Amino acid sequence: MTEFTQQGNTCAVSGRLDQEAVRSLWSGRGSIFHPDTVFLQLSGIEYCDSAGVAFLLELVSIAASKGVSLKLVSPSEQLKKFIILYDLNDFFVEEAK
Repeated sequence: MTEFTQQGNTCAVSGRLDQEAVRSLWSGRGSIFHPDTVFLQLSGIEYCDSAGVAFLLELVSIAASKGVSLKLVSPSEQLKKFIILYDLNDFFVEEAK
């Protein structure tokens, strides 16, 4: 189960973000977090597969289409493996500045 918890301009993501979770979240992806969200805080993600990474990048794309520069911050240790494997450093920030 994946949870999105709004905290000001940050939305904390926790739980599993795998293919099954992405399927259940897909139809509501445009309204998962508040429109003023600037950061998706990812340290609470326990497990993420390639579908989850693609979903996070889709959220960034949706935000960009609305004129918002959404930053993916504080990836969990498990998620960092995907970032390195797929050379996604440009999309993820270690900590919110």
